[in-house]
Amino acid sequence: MKSALLETGPILISLKEAGMLRIGEKIDTLRAAKGWTQEDLAKKLKTTPSAVSRWKGGHIIPSAETLAQLAKLFDVTVDYFLFDDVPLKPRGGFKDAELIEQLEQIDSLDDEARIGFKRFLKALIAEKKVNEALGHAK
Repeated sequence: MKSALLETGPILISLKEAGMLRIGEKIDTLRAAKGWTQEDLAKKLKTTPSAVSRWKGGHIIPSAETLAQLAKLFDVTVDYFLFDDVPLKPRGGFKDAELIEQLEQIDSLDDEARIGFKRFLKALIAEKKVNEALGHAK
């Protein structure tokens, strides 16, 4: 009789060789950057905190469906989780590191502050469009 370890051994070895066991590390890094607990992430994915913990430890790998949900949630590609040579690109290709850091903090603001920020940003964009239309582009 074969043990379960022997039956899954080659799969785990090939996953390690492919670097796929780093998926949990990447998920955990992105989760922490958002300021979310494992419980917060589990709620967003409608899964259990223990599943998130097992991903982090490399004990299990999220399903393809879950990887797609994670990619959407963190605004990355599924390839980012699967391969080590895929860079994490900021949403919209922002190059300003300080701006990226500030934008990542928006989710921590209360509703009123987020609404105010959105209004301010809309006003800046509207002003830019008006200036461009009038030939006063900055």
